[in-house]
Amino acid sequence: MQIPLILVGDHVKAPDGPAPQTRPRLDYEEITRLLAGELCCTQSSFVRLYTLGQRIDQYLRLDLMAAMLAARRIARYSAILSLSEKSAIPLAALSYARRLPVPHIVVAHKLSSGQKVHLFRSWPLHRRFNHLISVCSSQAEYAIANLGLPRRRVNFFYDKVDQLFFQPQADSSEEYILAVGLEQRDYGTLLQALQGTHLQTIILANSRWNAHSVQLQAPPHVKILTSRLSYTDVRSLYAGARLVVVPLYPVDYAAGVNSVLETMAMAKPLVVSQVVGIRDYIVDGETGWFAKPGSPQHLREQIMRLWSDDAARRRVGANARQAVLQQMNLDLYAANVANVVTQAVAQSGHGFSPANDAPI
Repeated sequence: MQIPLILVGDHVKAPDGPAPQTRPRLDYEEITRLLAGELCCTQSSFVRLYTLGQRIDQYLRLDLMAAMLAARRIARYSAILSLSEKSAIPLAALSYARRLPVPHIVVAHKLSSGQKVHLFRSWPLHRRFNHLISVCSSQAEYAIANLGLPRRRVNFFYDKVDQLFFQPQADSSEEYILAVGLEQRDYGTLLQALQGTHLQTIILANSRWNAHSVQLQAPPHVKILTSRLSYTDVRSLYAGARLVVVPLYPVDYAAGVNSVLETMAMAKPLVVSQVVGIRDYIVDGETGWFAKPGSPQHLREQIMRLWSDDAARRRVGANARQAVLQQMNLDLYAANVANVVTQAVAQSGHGFSPANDAPI
């Protein structure tokens, strides 16, 4: 019997039973469970080739080894779900001359980057994607308007957070401002906004999904953390914050969305830069507050106003938690993605080819 393949790449560790109290549930393990599928590619899949494959993938910034393994075993599967372009692009390249015999569903995050624009223009690998899912409406529209994908093959779904792990904590001290994350973070603007305020601030300039580092010169009241913390330690930092700030450079994809959703799930008040990629997630003044990108003055005004407004922080934090429970949680996201895969398999009869449908 053929089963769906969930292609996550990155040589992730295979899930070992249900998520314990020490970590959130992960999207790929929930999707795999819902689809009764197979996860690729874990460290155990490679054994001898793991170290070499990891080095090659890091150099190329792609999940080539995972794509090669999936292509080699394609007869075992009824569909392939690539959870990022890093695995979807090499798989599409490997199958460009000979189409995949099963539907290929792709969760895309940043289709409009310069490298992908040039790649898709010269080698239209995106035409091998049978269905595309985006967690940013502007990226979904880009796929339709600029890449020519039919609207019926493109979905926007809210990104996810494990609402069971990230939830309000009883021991919330609310003594400091917190900023979390690394990708596209404009910490320079945040530090300028904090000058002369003496507000205690913690910046966790680290990411599980980004290997880059950042060098920041901070005043004494700002503490910079660059080491990787456990999930429970990160949750404790959220719990102790009075206000969370996510300063972003102007980007058109959902950079910062993990920090935004974790903050909202914890019912913490949030100030985030009003950039295109994150507008889907915040109703200004209701589930968070926007600050003008690159404006230390406006960011400072928002921080100082909210620091002393207990009622506003409580109201918006509660609204944010409710938005997560209704629209932006892991269970809903996993169900939405699994439903797309299930429909694609049903429509394909396990032998779907883009050639059988309208050209794109």
